[in-house]
Amino acid sequence: MAGEELYLDPQRATAGGRDLSLAGSQLVSLDNSTVAEIAVASQGQPWGRDDIGAAFQKNYGPLLQQFTEAFGQIAGYVEALGDAAMKSVEDNLAADDRAGETVIKSYKA
Repeated sequence: MAGEELYLDPQRATAGGRDLSLAGSQLVSLDNSTVAEIAVASQGQPWGRDDIGAAFQKNYGPLLQQFTEAFGQIAGYVEALGDAAMKSVEDNLAADDRAGETVIKSYKA
């Protein structure tokens, strides 16, 4: 990346990070509500406990567990990614300001 420039539209990048964080928050909300409700409802095995229901549960149970765990993790990752994007914009703007101050100071010296 040496010699390359970063063109940053801070308002747009911050808005994108905020939107991503909000989307993650909505996914977390879904995980805490809808996904959790599905998991709880599935514990009652509404498909039955006969041989067919047991066969269904044998395959469905582990998949549901994997799905609920993955959904929760992804929701958290999306939210954190949005927060990190906004922090990155702040960090880049601060670094640019510091670099500008250093250049001005070097000309005054």
